[in-house]
Amino acid sequence: MGWTPDRRFVKATVFRDASHERWMDAKCLREAGRFQGAIYLCGYALECKLKFCVCRSQGIEKMEEAEAKRLGHHLTELLDAAGLARVLAGQRELHVAFQDINDRWSTEMRYSGAKASSRDCDRFLKDSRALLIWLGTEPTS
Repeated sequence: MGWTPDRRFVKATVFRDASHERWMDAKCLREAGRFQGAIYLCGYALECKLKFCVCRSQGIEKMEEAEAKRLGHHLTELLDAAGLARVLAGQRELHVAFQDINDRWSTEMRYSGAKASSRDCDRFLKDSRALLIWLGTEPTS
């Protein structure tokens, strides 16, 4: 038998807590006029919350770090993995908000020198907050 590296795990609650912290960071950046950074963190907060939802849907308290990386950053794929795509599709306003965020957000934003408007930022904050609340209360199954 060959050497196997120690598997590292992330508690599901870490994803949930990170989601909350990144959304609070987004609010702070918005207040400081750092709109693009706030928008990026809104998407990242959703990513973290969706990874928490994947754990919840699978009934696991910890996710292997390699699995979290494999799941990646694609919000629609995470929504599917959490088993929530059909449920969200039935929530018209939330579904539209999710699609808008998904269409405009990517991890590549972190490398961008682009500027965003306060209006765009406020929309991201409003929509991501609504989705985060929904993801926190929606049963998965």
